[in-house]
Amino acid sequence: MRFVLSKDEEDFIKNLAQCMSKKPPSRGMEAAFDYVGRVIARRRHGYIAEWQRLASWAEQDGDRRLAATNP
Repeated sequence: MRFVLSKDEEDFIKNLAQCMSKKPPSRGMEAAFDYVGRVIARRRHGYIAEWQRLASWAEQDGDRRLAATNP
């Protein structure tokens, strides 16, 4: 089975990667990608609330949230 991202999912991941590229690698960043993957998988099963919350993050929000997870 092949897992294909939708346009909005791909855009979100690109934005997240851009935010992450400004910081040194850490476990928190790995966890962020894992979390996004789980949210996308759950979206496929009809659980959309988490995805809607993630999708509403602006780039500045992503930077701020990553800063909070990586002191």
